[in-house]
Formats: sequence, structure tokens, C-alpha cells
Amino acid sequence: MLALLYVDLDRFKVVNDLLGHGAGDALLATAARRLEECVGLEGEVARFGADEFLALVEDPHAVAGIEELAARITETFTRPFTMSGEEFSITASVGVARFPEDAHTAHQLLNNADAAMYEAKRRGRNTWQVFTPALASQLSDRLLIEAHLRRALEFQEFRLVYQPQIDLRDGRLVGAEALLRWHNRQLGELSPNRFVSHAENSGDIVRIGAWVIREACRQLRAWRDAGLDVPRIAVNVSYRQFLSEFLAETVEATLREFSLPGEALELEVTERVLIEDAPDTFDTFAALKLLGVSITIDDFGEGYSALNYLRRLPIDGLKISHSFMQGVPGNPSDAAICQAIIRIAQSLGLLVIAEGVEGENQRRFLIEHGARMAQGYLFSRPLSPKALADFARHSGIGPLPH
Repeated sequence: MLALLYVDLDRFKVVNDLLGHGAGDALLATAARRLEECVGLEGEVARFGADEFLALVEDPHAVAGIEELAARITETFTRPFTMSGEEFSITASVGVARFPEDAHTAHQLLNNADAAMYEAKRRGRNTWQVFTPALASQLSDRLLIEAHLRRALEFQEFRLVYQPQIDLRDGRLVGAEALLRWHNRQLGELSPNRFVSHAENSGDIVRIGAWVIREACRQLRAWRDAGLDVPRIAVNVSYRQFLSEFLAETVEATLREFSLPGEALELEVTERVLIEDAPDTFDTFAALKLLGVSITIDDFGEGYSALNYLRRLPIDGLKISHSFMQGVPGNPSDAAICQAIIRIAQSLGLLVIAEGVEGENQRRFLIEHGARMAQGYLFSRPLSPKALADFARHSGIGPLPH
């Protein structure tokens, strides 16, 4: 009997980029010593990847014993690391899998410990997770989805729908958000919640994201050629696309292909982009701004809320998430958060748009507190390209003047 603990250092990359690779190597050496102290004579410790370690423990008779070791590892990483005279908090996420209970081969054991570690990260990092049958089902689901994702573009299984974005003052269409949909010939219709995270993990999101940008711009060009002035198209961009280093080039080539100005495209990014790779993020943001593309932080307040980046990066707007709008105006906490986001945007000269607006009371709340734009079922569900064109005509936007 064996147990494998998969240990991943949380946010190591930030320190590595901030202090340089020499300091990063020293931090890894310190982390390795802490792991060896935790595991002691109970097992063997090895570095597995850049900031990943494995601990192999023999004869883990008592589950409680393994869980105690996992807890001990996460606990030891709560102590700050001192590097170059500064203290840094580098926590650890730990996944645990047992042999032969959870796996029959070394490869399975490693995959299952890895899956448990990712679940620990999903639950907020700085914790541990034992592999379970539920995770086994999720892993199987992930592998199946990732296998089909690799061929989805080739088989033309993706499509875009468009949700109107409305000016709350006069009800006019000010833009549309392009939303990705996937219908697989074997798996049927899959919501983005089921496949986007898998596409990010596998790296397929870079190819898929490039297709989304091109298809959204192609459709915007088609609307304009048909005489409809849809002012702007918004596209969600994954943090993996930022890390690919080709995002700005992809956007520039696409705008040029369809003869669109940069102002016609808005990219929505999550707060994760802000801390994943700061130097490259700055360069990509700067290149996009030179093109005239606007950048909005999607689901602001749900993630890292890195307020410092709002004044350092050329960000144009903040988006209030559906999860906060659900409680408005009846839930005091949600209402307070929405008011705070609006005030932050106003103080920094940023636009703010609310998504998930479903009731008239929510619309009045937004107007009362100074928000100008919104989208949601109160105005329209996501629409096909033809239906969006019809919506644009009825929202007061007619043929372009000659």
C-alpha cells in the first residue's frame, strides 16, 4: 500500500517574477526542506515540476494518518518565506491518492493525486483534498471532454450567440457580448461551465479563443455591411490567451482582416489575468490599447480584487457579475458590493456594466447609483446573429446614414 501526495505551491510564479529566478530557486530549496521535515522518515520527497513536489508514503494504514500529514504540509507553508529581506506568503495545495484503493498503476496514481490537488486549488488553495469517487467521475468527464475539444474546431461544432448590452438611460443598444456555445455530436449541448475550464487546463482555449475573436469580428462586419450600426462587440478572453504572448497579434490581424477599428472590440478578462504574469500582462495590455481595443474586468469582485492594478493597467471598465446582481436590491450585502463597484469605477473614470439584470427593480437600482449599461434577461436572452439584428432595429438603431 502506498499514498502519493501531490504538492503545488500557490502563487510561486508571482514571487519568481518579482524577485527573479535566483530568488525563486532559493525559495524552492526552502520549500523542499520544509517538505522533508514534514514527511520525515514516513516517505520520500521529490521535486516533480517547476513548483510541484511529490511525497510517496509507504504503508499508509490509517487514512487519518495520511490526512494528518497533508494537514501538516499545508500548515507548515502558512509560515511566511523570507527572501531578500522581505516576507512572502507562499501556501500549498495538496492532493492525496492511495494505491491500490484509488489507482492500479503509477500513472493512475499520479493523475488522481493531481486531480485531487486541482480540487484543493478550486476550493480556495492553501488546503488539501483526498481523491474520491466523485473526483474520479469528474476526472473521467474531464478526459472525455478534452478529447472531444481537440476536434471541435475541425468539426465546426462551436457557435456564438450574442447578448445585447443596453444604455439604461434610453434603452438603446450599445454593444453585444459574444457567448460561446458547443454542440458535440456525441455529448450533445455543453454549457461553457462544463468545458471552458477543461479547455484552459489543456491549452485548447488559445485556439478556441482565437476563433471566437475572429468569428465575433466577422459577424460585426456582416451586421455593419447589412446597414446596422452595432457599436461594439465584447469577447471573453481567458488568462491562458494572455500567457500565449500572441493575443495582441491575433487581435490586430483580425481587426485588419475585417476592416474594423479597435474601438469596435472590447475584451473581457477576469481578475486572474492581473496576477498570473505581471510583466507580460503589462506588455499585452499596452499593445491592445495601442490598437484602440477597450478592456473590461469581468465579474469584478469575485476573484482577487487586485485594486492596485486598476490604476496601473489601462483598463476601461468593470463588470458587475450576475452573482452580485441576484441579491439586488433586497440583499443589503449584495447591494453594498454593487454600490462599491460603481463608486470605484466612477472615481477612476471607468465604465461599469452590470450583467444578469432580470428585474425592473434592479434596473432602477443601477440608474439610481449611476450605472449606465447593463445586460440580462430583462432586456434579452442571448440571441442568434439574425435575432440580434432584429433586436438592434427595434431598439432605435436603424440604417446607417449615407
